[in-house]
Amino acid sequence: MAYQTSCVSYTSGRVGLSSATAVVADAAGREQTQHGSPLFPIACYAEDLSCYSVAWHWHEEFEFILAALGPIHVDVNKTRLTLQTGQGVFINSGALHAVEPAEGRALLHSGVFQPRLVGGMDTVFWQKLIRPLLQPGTPPFFLLDEAVPWQRQVLLCLREAWKGVADEPFDYENRVRYHLTAALRLLITQCVSGKVKVSEQEQIASERMKQMLRYVEEHYAEELTVEKLAGCVALSESACLRSFRQFLGITPIQYVKQFRVEKAAELLRSTRLKTGEVGLECGFSDASYFIKTFREIKHCTPREYRIRFC
Repeated sequence: MAYQTSCVSYTSGRVGLSSATAVVADAAGREQTQHGSPLFPIACYAEDLSCYSVAWHWHEEFEFILAALGPIHVDVNKTRLTLQTGQGVFINSGALHAVEPAEGRALLHSGVFQPRLVGGMDTVFWQKLIRPLLQPGTPPFFLLDEAVPWQRQVLLCLREAWKGVADEPFDYENRVRYHLTAALRLLITQCVSGKVKVSEQEQIASERMKQMLRYVEEHYAEELTVEKLAGCVALSESACLRSFRQFLGITPIQYVKQFRVEKAAELLRSTRLKTGEVGLECGFSDASYFIKTFREIKHCTPREYRIRFC
């Protein structure tokens, strides 16, 4: 089944997405990992964020994230959400997003599913429940809080869908589809009622950001400069800097450092490469600088990290 756990019930990474740097994407930065199966395209995960973060990425599937133990930072496009225990977020198709713990240990339940699970394009379900969410200008996410009645209902539906995939009771496929349909129906009501829209300019900026992040994924082991990142989307260096600050709140070079460190953390957990070799694999030509940068971001040395999480 799609749900997997370790002996303590939480994995240290997603099934098929074992760490932030394991995202498999195409030339546009779109994640290509298959979630679920062709016949039942949904996968649900239980994740312990104590040793990794989910890097910026996007996919055509819908995704929901439920904070089993917060706080959890969820970044969607230009917005940073901090989910407290019990809160959640529904992330729309195509939205750029990332996840990391806000402080200490953080546990989440998440689900990623194809819109066609609810209804194919030639059905009334697609026309009424899916199509409105996929229209240009639709909100990239919906924050969900128990204190708001309709949001509490969405949370209940998503939790039941997650539990169905996790436990696989009799006829769970129909139950999961039912709960997802109910959740989408509630979200559509808010969408149609005229909530926040996304401008065409913001959509273009988001697409450019996706391409620049993909460029980092493909070339992180090489020398990277702001000039190279800007050039991959035909932007000026100043426009590239503005884009990163607006979307991620950091500079391009800071993002490259963070990405390399997350990749290094993955290699420290999954391989027996020496520390110096890990640094070289991840674009750090100087061993001392690698250790210094790793400590700045992970608050421990690479060696200490390997001992702690392996």
